Amino acid sequence: MRASEDEGAEILRYSEWVKALAGFRTPMVRQAENAFEGFASERYAIGRPGVFARPAAPADETPSERLTAAATQAEILACRAALAANAPADQVVQRLRAVEAHARLDPGLHAQWLVAAGVAINRLGVRGEALGALRLAADIFEELGDGARLAEAKRMVAVALAWRGEGCDAGLTLLRALAESLADGDLSGAALALIEAARLEMEMGRARDAAALFERALSIEGADIAPLERRRAEINQLQTLLAAGRNDEMRRCWDAIKSNLSRAPARLRFLAALELVRLAKAQGSYDAARRLLENARQIAPWRPEDFEAVEFAEAEAELAVARRDFRLADERLKRIVARCAEDDLAGREIKARLLHAVALDGLGRAEEAEQTLAAALRRAVARGLIGYADEARAQLAARGGSETVAAPSTASGGPSTRPVAQRFVRRRPLGEGGQGSVFRAYDLEFGGEVALKRFDLGAIYDEKRRERSIAAARTEFLAASRIDHPGVAQMHGFVIEPGGDAILIEELIEGPSLRKRMQSAIEAPHALDLVARIAFALAAVHAAGVVHCDLKPENVILSSAARPVIVDFGVALIGPAGRTGSGTPAYMAPEQARGGRSDARTDLFALGLIAHELLGVEPAAARKYWKLHDDAAARLREAGVDAHVARLIRRLVAPMKWMRPRSASDVGQSIARGL
Repeated sequence: MRASEDEGAEILRYSEWVKALAGFRTPMVRQAENAFEGFASERYAIGRPGVFARPAAPADETPSERLTAAATQAEILACRAALAANAPADQVVQRLRAVEAHARLDPGLHAQWLVAAGVAINRLGVRGEALGALRLAADIFEELGDGARLAEAKRMVAVALAWRGEGCDAGLTLLRALAESLADGDLSGAALALIEAARLEMEMGRARDAAALFERALSIEGADIAPLERRRAEINQLQTLLAAGRNDEMRRCWDAIKSNLSRAPARLRFLAALELVRLAKAQGSYDAARRLLENARQIAPWRPEDFEAVEFAEAEAELAVARRDFRLADERLKRIVARCAEDDLAGREIKARLLHAVALDGLGRAEEAEQTLAAALRRAVARGLIGYADEARAQLAARGGSETVAAPSTASGGPSTRPVAQRFVRRRPLGEGGQGSVFRAYDLEFGGEVALKRFDLGAIYDEKRRERSIAAARTEFLAASRIDHPGVAQMHGFVIEPGGDAILIEELIEGPSLRKRMQSAIEAPHALDLVARIAFALAAVHAAGVVHCDLKPENVILSSAARPVIVDFGVALIGPAGRTGSGTPAYMAPEQARGGRSDARTDLFALGLIAHELLGVEPAAARKYWKLHDDAAARLREAGVDAHVARLIRRLVAPMKWMRPRSASDVGQSIARGL
């Protein structure tokens, strides 16, 4: 059977495509070249063993069908080469979509198509779909018994996982890829797996480990690494050696590879030039670094939206910080952080934030620098980037005011006695609460800000009484930590220190206190709305079996949404079992002041005093419940409060518990209905 003239022309066209890929010379491209040599000489003998790993062509398969399979594989390989050359991923996806239907006709060809599509889609940021395609490809290759391609698919899965910040899964997947390559006797595949592992270490901020892996991978004898991939790995090795502070080794590495880079694509030469800028900067040669930076600009001209603009700005900002031009560095780094956050490039974003903190300190904006470091730590912890997390912790801890406390147990939610040095960095006092001082602090474990309250239990000399206090506090904390309500601050931990102190770790609520808000006039409807909201929050507290025992305007924070949030459960934990009359005297119910038993109605008394105060009646006047002429009731009515609601508010401050409402929820509903 002979090919038609049109089919022959198509053969030549696809043959030319493969020849155009010769500069990349990957094993897959070389395989394609061999395939097309056989294809051109034998016309349609594409079912030869070892060429495309396809089953022998059925007798009824037409030449056009066989030509379509060859052309499809050529296009897939061309797309892989385009991706290796950093071609726009969206254009590659369009090309792949055009041959998808033909690729699906053969399992092996379909799996190759899935790998190419997965790589391209991953670059577009559609991580879930990319992972799905790559994992399906790996499953097909495993079923076909194609170990080399299975290893490659696993490497690509690991890359996609690393870009998602799933470093642990990426590392385990690379182990599988390495195992498959070794089992197949494929030293090239093993070297490529080590290279991807080194890049994962780079992403996690562990430059020393990354440099070691690059060195091992590039020195494997018998590994046939494609020239383009080898050049990429060599550039990465320059980056890691410099980041690890091994400047002399970086210079020797550069001297060894620079002749090869003269034939490398412009992007790789651009990246190498940026590392020379960093080396000059590290050696204090700032003028030379500036000249090298301008040289880098000329190597690979870019558009403002290209990522090369970000990479150039990174080097420019690093040099600006070294030269103490903090204003320029601040300007560049803000844009870098925004772009990397938009592209979900966590490692680069964190690195930029760490440098930005230095620039902000240089501009005298210390608080912004701390916030930037905390944001970097949160991002690093969330994405499992251990090296960057450790660096952010070190910089935060170095700013002083650290607390050495035990870590709260994550298993039971209760206190733990495991020592964790420098767990918190105190920033500034938030005020004095019942029995202790409250500080704003950074949690170096997770990067968030917390409210840290320390209690002096060492003052209780009676050992048995102290043990009872601790046991009661544990019980109260476990109950309080289960409260899930927008009007109640979350309890993160409660720690008993060996020296006798206790530390409550509580959610930090940003905003002014209700006390501060009360310094200006509040209209009655708004005041009643606040009281109703606080009542509903109290209902959640009481439902958990907890009594706050220190409700007052200072312990109600108005969050960014202007909603009241109850904070500081210190007295609830320590007070009742620790000492008589714990709390703030001005807001104590009579039974609490006498050292009697407190319950939900004790908190309602304090709520009643707050309600009076919000409506213009001082707590001292509100307490005069038995007075023949009730001035407080009259003043509530003068403020425009409904008579029924006014009577309810007066009942809240009744001196006898049985006279008060029994439920905070009922109070909130009654006031809300009266609005």
